[in-house]
Parts: sequence; structure tokens; C-alpha cells
Amino acid sequence: MHSVSFPFVSGVEFGLSMLSMSTAIYCFKKALFLIHSITIRFGSLSPPPFPIPDTTFLPVFSDNVLPSLLIHLRVIDLSLSSLSNMFPNSASRSEEGLKTLLGPPPLPSSDTEQGNTHPYEEGPVTTTDQSYTLRASAIDACELIVEAARTLDVNSFGEGDELSWINEITLPELDMWIWAVAKDRPDYRALPRFASKDTVYF
Repeated sequence: MHSVSFPFVSGVEFGLSMLSMSTAIYCFKKALFLIHSITIRFGSLSPPPFPIPDTTFLPVFSDNVLPSLLIHLRVIDLSLSSLSNMFPNSASRSEEGLKTLLGPPPLPSSDTEQGNTHPYEEGPVTTTDQSYTLRASAIDACELIVEAARTLDVNSFGEGDELSWINEITLPELDMWIWAVAKDRPDYRALPRFASKDTVYF
């Protein structure tokens, strides 16, 4: 268990910025992920073999993937923090480059079909406190994303009931989606992620 005093992230829509308020945010990635995995594995059985915990209220399972991707997509803005130089490629990315990342995934090329991906770029190496601060920022940012999603007027998008799931999304579902696209999209997979020495598994 590790808690950090963290400047809240908040903002309009999904552009988040650092503010001066602080709170303790706890990172229980492995414990929470285990509980959620048990729910996914046994929750659909009837009758269940044992009491199944409700994990819909859990926070995201923050590791190095979630905060790194949210920084690259500028959901988390480090520009006013002491970590502003940690992801220089993200800070210097053009608006057009950001629009590409936020757009549809690139079409498969002959390289990706043969198993070749974008060249992997090493990310920054963090101290323990830095890694926990980044992980805490992702936890808070995802809370705000879900909060905003649940208040959206999805009918205004003209898609009928197809987008009604947005108003019902849970934090574990958001976590799994971010983690999946970070793994499945070649351009996302190539984005550098921070690493914490002597940490085998967050």
C-alpha cells in the first residue's frame, strides 16, 4: 500500500490540469485487480460457488500503462507540475499529431499483419514517489472521466440507444478499455511508458 499527497486533476471536458488542492490517493493495483478478476471469472455462474464481490464501484487499477497513455492523449496535463519534462514527446506533439492519436486506429499495414509493430521507445525511469504520483493522477482522472460520461446527453449525438452505455460505464470497464487499446493499437503500443526500477509488476 502506498498513499501520496497529490494535486487534484480537474478540468473541462477531458482536458485536465494540475491544481493546488491535495488529498491522499491509495494505489491497490494488484489487490483490486485480483478481486475484479474473480468477479469476471465466477460472477456469471449460477449459483456462484461463493459470494461474488460487487466491483463496479472500484477505482481503476492504475499501473504504468494508464497514466502514460492518458498523458500522451493530454487527458493528464503535466505542464504545470514538477514532472513536466518527463514526457517531452507528449508535450511537443502537434495538434495534428494529437488529433491522429484521438482518431480511429490506423489501418493494418503489411508490417503489422506480419507481426511487426512501431519501433518501441523507452519511457522515462521514475522514482517511487514519481510513479505513485503518476498512478494517482490516472486514478483521479478516470474518476472525472466517468463522472463526466454519466452526465452526457448521449441522445444529442443522434445515435439512438447505441451510446447509452456511456452513461452507465464503470471505472473497471474504463480501465479495461484503456488497457486494451493501449495494447491493441500499434500506434498506442509504441508510445513510451514510464518504468520504475525493481518493479516487476505494478
